[in-house]
Amino acid sequence: MGQFPCITIRGADPYQRGLQYGLQAKEWIHRGVEGYQRHFAKTISQPWEAILDKSHAYLPLLERDFPEELAEAKGIAEGSETRLDVILALNCRYEILKLKKQPQECTTGAVLPQVTQDGKTFLMQNWDYRPWVEDHAVILDIDNEQGTRIVGITEAGQLLRNGMSSYGIGLCANNLTSTFDTGEVGAPVTFVRRKALNCKSFQAARQVIEQSRRGVSCNFMLASSEGLASDLEATPGGIFAVQPEGGIVTHANHMVAGAAYCTNHGSKFRDRVLRARLLQFSGKLELKTIRDCLTDHEQKTDWPQYYPESDCREAVCSHVPLGDYDPDRVWKTIASSIYDLTGKIAYFCKGCPCEGEYVAYSLGGEAV
Repeated sequence: MGQFPCITIRGADPYQRGLQYGLQAKEWIHRGVEGYQRHFAKTISQPWEAILDKSHAYLPLLERDFPEELAEAKGIAEGSETRLDVILALNCRYEILKLKKQPQECTTGAVLPQVTQDGKTFLMQNWDYRPWVEDHAVILDIDNEQGTRIVGITEAGQLLRNGMSSYGIGLCANNLTSTFDTGEVGAPVTFVRRKALNCKSFQAARQVIEQSRRGVSCNFMLASSEGLASDLEATPGGIFAVQPEGGIVTHANHMVAGAAYCTNHGSKFRDRVLRARLLQFSGKLELKTIRDCLTDHEQKTDWPQYYPESDCREAVCSHVPLGDYDPDRVWKTIASSIYDLTGKIAYFCKGCPCEGEYVAYSLGGEAV
């Protein structure tokens, strides 16, 4: 199945870091733009120029609250020979598509030292999205040469999807909907994640999430090597926190702490399955056992398996439906990530983890 390309970024100046990113990832950025031009037209029936107008509306907020991250985005645009509003469209795709029917997008979890084999803290995610996105996802290896190093995964051209830092902070995110969602301009979640992972402490990263303006909801799974974790259901109406129980916390795409405000009334299945699987290995959790949990295929027997009745064979490890399907209307696990926050090593698998191999990266980005 292969591996994701790794983009190496070094420098204290954010624009120069973005320039390096854009130069190295140009091919994959253009591939992603082509995919989203088709996808936006097909799924929300809006021309590309209308999407760019929407993305441009985020500029005033970004200039005020995310100047360093915006400078990096400008460098990405320059390096990849892409308009800035196009790069912003890639970074705002979650917000722009949010009020339409979306794939479930991800199962996440964190396990704390009391339940791991060697007293470590791990963060994990199966990233579920459109299958074609797998072809332009990249690993980012970032060093600001001022003490902060980050390794993570994202769609090419985006600032970050999930990752971990040299400060032992890890962050993953899931799709979430609530009655508070308005679609008003808020901080794009890619910018929020990137800014949070620049923080030097768990509490500082949490504050970035809590204080960022929101027009739509998003779930953030935050953990640190200090043995801390919290799942934050972040909505325009407030933050609802899900705390670890017995050293384990999991989440998918329905609200738990804020259940009364949830508008996703789907299966409520994957987070419970992942938690049950992790509990089976309590006290023995390490890389292999976590991988085994993320490859779980448990499903409900009455769920449809064929397209169009099914848009996915939904499980912790999710696969496209059987039969001929429209790639813009189905979803699958396109990447699996495991972060050893204590050892500061990230493990990434391209595609469904039952079919591929995890590749290890240190905070220097080298395969180990």
